[in-house]
Amino acid sequence: MLFLLRTMIKYLLLPLGIIHAVLFRPRDEILILMYHRVDDDVKKELAVTKASFNWHMDYLYRKKYNVISMKEAYSMISNDAVVGRHIVISFDDGYKDYYTHAFPILYRYKYPSIMYLCPGYIESTKRYWWDHDETDFRLMEWKDILELNESGLVEFGSHTMDHRDINRLSMAEIEKEIIESKNILEKKLGKPIRHFAYPRGIYSEAGEKLLRKHYDTAVLISNGKRIGKGIKKNQTHALKRIPVLRSDGRYLFVARIRGWMAIEDFIRKCLFGCRYRRRA
Repeated sequence: MLFLLRTMIKYLLLPLGIIHAVLFRPRDEILILMYHRVDDDVKKELAVTKASFNWHMDYLYRKKYNVISMKEAYSMISNDAVVGRHIVISFDDGYKDYYTHAFPILYRYKYPSIMYLCPGYIESTKRYWWDHDETDFRLMEWKDILELNESGLVEFGSHTMDHRDINRLSMAEIEKEIIESKNILEKKLGKPIRHFAYPRGIYSEAGEKLLRKHYDTAVLISNGKRIGKGIKKNQTHALKRIPVLRSDGRYLFVARIRGWMAIEDFIRKCLFGCRYRRRA
């Protein structure tokens, strides 16, 4: 019932969003899509069904969207070369269903993606606080991650050590969350870790200063910087992502990537402005 209500509200907002997109959507942009889980049995907004995810990727393929890696996105920004429209596919938290359900679909289309991991949870007895009511909260093991690493299609980024809100931490705690996670991932994967995702999209000015020393990019959610032509290299540590939700289904996914959900995005920023506030 809740999903149905959310979907109805989104459709009611669509006409205003379409007008906004026609008037203001840039011709040149990089959209970073944010997924968490691909699992039919998890009835939460951040868990899309396998059929929906397959449809999303097929739509990108049929419409000839240019799906790029986060490394390529950073290169475009650094060289002031954001021309045309591009898609980055990102996942958070390291759930097992990325390995079992999402990656086989991505592999079929040869689409790159980036997975942001919390090393403190991998092969541990811990579970994320929001999974206390879930029967399936399995995360990938290191053997799964290493196999994906060998595929050449998956980038890995840090999501802190333990998924803590870094705006609530001391400087020493921020350093531990940001640097230790990077060091562990680099040691395990044998490659540099250059990208970061703020847990829950909660910005920290102190965190950004530290991230600039150790990472090329960092991503938020609605409160992030839109990636269009003219974006500066010094703006890459608070980038915007677009959450893809279960209640979106197929056609509201299309609306998201076409910029028709701008009004919903604006409302979300207003409702959570204090929680997600960042420096302009």
